[in-house]
Amino acid sequence: MSVDRDDQPGDEDLLSSLARLPICDISQRRSRQLRRRCHALLQGEPPMDRWSLGVDGAFRREIVPALGGVWCLAYLAEIVRCTAAIYGYLGNP
Repeated sequence: MSVDRDDQPGDEDLLSSLARLPICDISQRRSRQLRRRCHALLQGEPPMDRWSLGVDGAFRREIVPALGGVWCLAYLAEIVRCTAAIYGYLGNP
């Protein structure tokens, strides 16, 4: 049986104390500063691609997939070797 969160004692005290908290707001000047800053960030230059710092597109298009393929083949070969060793076709893994 689970306990409903609304049935916990002390919720009314917590909610009433939250209701008594003063409302804090920022000044108009500060809100304009924040708005200008956000607009400047949103309308600024797009961030640079981290791969474009001295690495051409050939690396991303050819080398990275080749390394991934080699990694997958090595993993597959190790799985086949361990499986063969378990069934006694090869030596110990």
